[in-house]
Amino acid sequence: MAPPADVLALFGPTAAGKSALAHAVAVAVGGEIIVADPFQRYRGLEIAADAPSARARAEVPYHFVGDLDLTESSTAGQFAICAHEVIDAVRSRGRVPVVAGGTALYLRAAITELGFPPVVAPEIRAWAEELVARDLQGAATELALRDAAAAARVDTANPRRLVRALELAATPTQSNAPTERLWDDSMRVTTCLVVVTRPRVLLDRLIARRVRRELDDGLVAELEQALATPRVSREALQIIGAREVDAMRRGEIDPVMLQSRLEARTRRLARRQMGWIRRWPHAQVLDLGDAPPVDALASLIALWHGSASAGE
Repeated sequence: MAPPADVLALFGPTAAGKSALAHAVAVAVGGEIIVADPFQRYRGLEIAADAPSARARAEVPYHFVGDLDLTESSTAGQFAICAHEVIDAVRSRGRVPVVAGGTALYLRAAITELGFPPVVAPEIRAWAEELVARDLQGAATELALRDAAAAARVDTANPRRLVRALELAATPTQSNAPTERLWDDSMRVTTCLVVVTRPRVLLDRLIARRVRRELDDGLVAELEQALATPRVSREALQIIGAREVDAMRRGEIDPVMLQSRLEARTRRLARRQMGWIRRWPHAQVLDLGDAPPVDALASLIALWHGSASAGE
């Protein structure tokens, strides 16, 4: 039998059970988990991000959990640099890097060389944010003048996406490599990429169960505190729930509707994640059915031993 791939990467829709399966396989094979989720990086979003518990982190080393303050920014380009260093360090210790996450760009940033654009200068970011806040249509026009292709593909009604597109358009030597290579099968080292799925009806029930648990655990209070944090970063507040809790505080959402709003938004995220999965050419699908995630451990290990998707 061929040696297993250097890296085992797990992706899947939220609430499917990929995090529990990643933990189980890390315990079984002597692995360390590289979390490819921008929101689990933030201290103060543990409930909203469904971050691993202290008990789980005592059993297995986790990387990129709680390493950022709410005022700090988190970008895929910065994450890629750090993730590559950690993966190489884990391998040098003779352990298995297990990359797990539900954010496609962050997972691909960890396991590939996407060639991200340069870091945007603070003055360019400030200019883009001010322009979008003052004149959304004018900002869209400015983007079209600077980068017509970006203006055609970006949702210019979405302020956050418009700001980011303007930042890149105004930054010298920008690169389109991440868009072009996001969905191909190139890897930094041999990697077994497995997507964890569930039947759609069951996934919807699991999402509803997670939302209820998070609300019972204090989600609203956690997000209220995050919203009240001075200079909280815009990246942190993109997490599901922040917008809804803020609207609830302003009287725009009836509190009794909060759970259904969160469920609906999480279901939409899960559908987008499934769409990303279909675009990855060599990902192997592991359907958990209605069983606990740990029941698929033997199947996952067999996939890892039998598949090295790409070489260095």
